[in-house]
Amino acid sequence: MGKRVLILHISSVGGHSKAAQNLKEALLFKDKDISVTNLNIFGHFYPKTEKIVDFVYTNVIKYFPFLWGKIYDRKTIVKNLNPFWRRINKFSFKKIANLLNDSKPDCILTTQAFPCGIISSFKEYFKIKIPLVAIVTDYYPHRFWIHVGVDKYIVASKEAKDILVHENVLASKIEVIGIPISIKFLVSHDRYTIAQTFGFRKDLKTVLIMGGGLGLGPIREISKALEELDKDFQVIIICGANSKLFNWFEKNKKYFKKPLFHFGYVDFVNKIMDFSDIIITKGGGITISEALAKGLAIIITNPIPGQEERNVNFLLSKDAVIREDNIFNISKKVEILLKDDSALNYFKQRAKSISCSDSSTRIADLILKMI
Repeated sequence: MGKRVLILHISSVGGHSKAAQNLKEALLFKDKDISVTNLNIFGHFYPKTEKIVDFVYTNVIKYFPFLWGKIYDRKTIVKNLNPFWRRINKFSFKKIANLLNDSKPDCILTTQAFPCGIISSFKEYFKIKIPLVAIVTDYYPHRFWIHVGVDKYIVASKEAKDILVHENVLASKIEVIGIPISIKFLVSHDRYTIAQTFGFRKDLKTVLIMGGGLGLGPIREISKALEELDKDFQVIIICGANSKLFNWFEKNKKYFKKPLFHFGYVDFVNKIMDFSDIIITKGGGITISEALAKGLAIIITNPIPGQEERNVNFLLSKDAVIREDNIFNISKKVEILLKDDSALNYFKQRAKSISCSDSSTRIADLILKMI
């Protein structure tokens, strides 16, 4: 009988879910006999509540992002909420016990802090010895990740490790490996083949616009601003789960003079990034890590206050990205990069220099050694 791994996350769309999928993919790639269960624990335990929480969270970060920034990872808030969360976690203990009895995992991975806290509390309360691994999917960890029941932390940078050590996590528990991206990013695809597959113009430089799995941000406005540039290039839009945005491009792309291609939620982002030169996106850890792995010039706009702001600040400190929140200035930055190959290549090389394209396979190797 092969070993069993349980991967827990929340929400069916977004970076935490994608990271869980990437880890499952890598584990099965490394060991075909391993059994991997990938579970949205919030949706599994509390499906009705999850829909409400997803709705509230999505609308807060979309319309009132400053509110999220006000409460995100504040030390006093975390301290005051911890006793509350411990009591809440106990309500889930019976469900957790049933889940573990059914799945019998040799190791539990979490790609979000909420299930990490529940499993840690469960381990403490019942003295369970199953290894718990916290996979931090942003460049800086927040305090809700910190629990005594965590056996190993996987982080993306030395700076992230230093933050955890400062919060009294043992350095021996922390591995600097990277944010888990799909093993598809280990392979490069030929531009000609990609152009043939999707109908792209292989003779033009390409600007990719994304807003994460939910398709957030001023994507329509950016595309309109790029249309005004006096330069030949093509634009690719990935709308994610934002059907409203997809339908808008479906209806209006005929009014664009520059070649414009739009997609919904796709599983071939790696191929589109192989074809692209510049990406305009928000600050999600997974998308940024993918863009770094493919060596794109990265322009980040309107990151969500909190975790995405921290991602951006980290990458700015490495001179690996450009940040611009003004839509007119975004188009000007794109124009500069398209006209100046030395500037474009500089940011491509900076991205590649700090990328971790093999992060998922290295994490998988570590897990397999642990079990």
